[in-house]
Amino acid sequence: MTISFRRWALPVLLALMVVVTGCDANALKSDTIFLKHEFSTDTAGKSIRFTFSSNNVTANRLNDVSCNCTINIHSYIEEQGFQPSDIVSATLVSAEVIMLFPISKKVNFLNQAILKFTANGVSATEVANISSFPSTREVSMNVLPNRDIATFLERANFGAILQLDPATLGPNENYDLSIILEVRLELEDSV
Repeated sequence: MTISFRRWALPVLLALMVVVTGCDANALKSDTIFLKHEFSTDTAGKSIRFTFSSNNVTANRLNDVSCNCTINIHSYIEEQGFQPSDIVSATLVSAEVIMLFPISKKVNFLNQAILKFTANGVSATEVANISSFPSTREVSMNVLPNRDIATFLERANFGAILQLDPATLGPNENYDLSIILEVRLELEDSV
């Protein structure tokens, strides 16, 4: 009788351990999906732009330049079959600044740039920065790793501020920069 007990006792004991320790009913009901989304326009369909005049900005110190826009990626999330409330986490993957005007300028007129996201009821949060500029019209910012931006993306609208420290500015000159953003979304896929 001890031999037959040993034969079935071990498999039954192992099966009970799996059921007791490894069974999570919620894990069977949902999964997470990862998506990347690149965007460069605001809710009005216009480019996300940061415009300023040399008369309103001081060289060699950080100046806040707002995009004067509202950003919302809810339509993209809904096109993928999700709701904004399905966002588990989100991070910025890339941020590219493009010099639009003056046409002759390159981004190396800057000492430093800091990108922050803003939203009502949430503290402005730095998401990318750069302090070394090539002699080109475009530059990729250094994205802050593991900075969760889900709070901004879940909201109906959020904004952006580009803090700029220009090394030099032309007198009475207008400047116009745009930005292309890519985000990585982790979304809950309820089955």
